[in-house]
Amino acid sequence: MRTVAVDDVGVTETGNGSAEQRLYDTVARWNVDPGYGPADMIHAACQALVDGLDSPMLRELAGASARDPSCDISELVTESLKELGIPAPGTVPPGFAPATGGGVARRPGVDSLRLEVAPTLEDVGDGFQVQVYVNGTEMTSAAAGLGMDPYEIFVPTNHLVATAEPRTVPIARCSCGVYGCGSTDVTITRDGELVHWDWSGEAPMARGVSFPAVEYDVEVARVAADHSWETADRTAGRLVLTELDRERLRAHGLETSWVANDYCDDDVFRVALQIDRDYQVFVDTRWRGRGPEEMAREVCATLALPPSEWHATWRAIKPALTKPPKIAGRSWRPAQF
Repeated sequence: MRTVAVDDVGVTETGNGSAEQRLYDTVARWNVDPGYGPADMIHAACQALVDGLDSPMLRELAGASARDPSCDISELVTESLKELGIPAPGTVPPGFAPATGGGVARRPGVDSLRLEVAPTLEDVGDGFQVQVYVNGTEMTSAAAGLGMDPYEIFVPTNHLVATAEPRTVPIARCSCGVYGCGSTDVTITRDGELVHWDWSGEAPMARGVSFPAVEYDVEVARVAADHSWETADRTAGRLVLTELDRERLRAHGLETSWVANDYCDDDVFRVALQIDRDYQVFVDTRWRGRGPEEMAREVCATLALPPSEWHATWRAIKPALTKPPKIAGRSWRPAQF
């Protein structure tokens, strides 16, 4: 794949920069959007000719009929991209974009990032979301629908920190609150003085985005350190998730699922754990007027004990399991919902 100078990328904030980029975006959409048909691809070919692109197969595509077999249109699209030197969708490396004249070029750091923690709507529960603003436009609602919970991005470690090794991070979930029902991920890559984001899943825009690394690092550190939005149970939850000994829990087959106040009793702080796909385990601690720091210390101290010494409740995920988990102690009871 040919790599050209960065000035030849021709990327704009809307993703409609160079003629090559526009044609690439159209083909990418045609590949995944069932509502995007041959007529749309033919129109895109005509527009590409108007924009100054030219090749024998592109002309043939522009003159095709929307009634032609899809396989014929697909072949014309593939050959047009080859003749023009435009990479096929899915083959552009992270941090690069189709370049003017063909090939790819490193994306310039022309984008800006702002992150904000905001409440979710009541029908999703009393939760919070991390909203992502790129160039002043909120992205998570345009993506899968709802930002991720702050715990899932910043606790116990900040997953938005950029490294030279690319990492893929969930950035948006379905508006119902469930990641997987709908989802948007970004692959984050540090590239010298730039940080690149490349979307996957339900992408909110047609192109990846690239930020000046210094500005990116400052913003990511700022929002991770800002706890002004937290309620008492959120502060306690962050401290528990940060300080608990996960390896000790894993030695007993336990993984942390979530931490929050019990939805039926605000005076009870609950840690939910899971044993494989077999059991849920709940460890409850009463607030009794204590602050979040003291609560977190007590919860972590409890979880540091052998599970057989906990006052816990359990629920079998699989109906066939009728007995308590093997790690259960005498104080364990079936959970009541």
